[in-house]
Amino acid sequence: MATTTTVNSSYAGTVAGEIVGKAFKEADTIQRNLVTVLPNIPVKQVIRKIDYGNGRQDYSCGFSPAGSVTLAEVVLEPKKIKNEAELCKEDFRNVWDTASMGFSAHNDSMPADEESALLVEILADTAQATDSDIWIGDATDDGHFDGFIPKFLADATVIDVTAVAVTKANVISKIEAVMAAVPVALRRKTDLVFAVSNDVALFYQQALVSAGISNGLGGNDMQLRYGNYVLEIVNGLPDSTMVVYQKKNLYFGTGLLSDHNEIRIKDMDDTDLSGTVRYKMVYTAGVQYVRGAEIVLYTTFT
Repeated sequence: MATTTTVNSSYAGTVAGEIVGKAFKEADTIQRNLVTVLPNIPVKQVIRKIDYGNGRQDYSCGFSPAGSVTLAEVVLEPKKIKNEAELCKEDFRNVWDTASMGFSAHNDSMPADEESALLVEILADTAQATDSDIWIGDATDDGHFDGFIPKFLADATVIDVTAVAVTKANVISKIEAVMAAVPVALRRKTDLVFAVSNDVALFYQQALVSAGISNGLGGNDMQLRYGNYVLEIVNGLPDSTMVVYQKKNLYFGTGLLSDHNEIRIKDMDDTDLSGTVRYKMVYTAGVQYVRGAEIVLYTTFT
């Protein structure tokens, strides 16, 4: 199916300047290094894990080996995804920028400002979609890959905290419930991540303001904290969601990270004189985790 170009414009005259695209949520899971990134995966990656069982015993002469060592693995298999668009240059000539395209009937090229704006828009849209898929993606949907939360929900070893919708009135008690569920062995790990959705962060800030703990007048970029723990606001998380985990336990896999920022452009006038321009991205993406018993999940997502 061809790319749809919808024109809602009464343009007449010169352009005003900047082309304004829609606002996108920041794609922060990878950008802020909240999971371990495994690049350069050609097809799939085996992530190994090892478990040592208790071999301690009362001393006696001789050698009495005990305990156990279990070697296992999980597989991260990124999905190959493409993003393609084909646009008619004439649509842009008629509507926006005749002057920059020239007055000849031939549309030799897309206007540079419009092409630049389009590239920014495509990349931002792809980044936001990838960030969402990292957490709630469903590989059965065209152009998407499986995310962490559906995997967590299907894993009985993940520590699930009974969840209801988070509000300003209950947010502190829900954060406390999540913290209480975190295994003691994880609580002081230097790479521990306490990730919260945007609405949880907002309700927590509102609760602090109401309690007089924060007055909203500060100008510093202060971290949102609960006790010793930094609350990481993750745009890809669905509402009423909190996840606590070690960074080294969660993995995002891909071929080349640069593929997520590269769009190939082909002016079709060079080959078929069709007056169109084609844009194409191809990248791979997927997620996997190692130990479900070391992940705490609070979510109303289903």
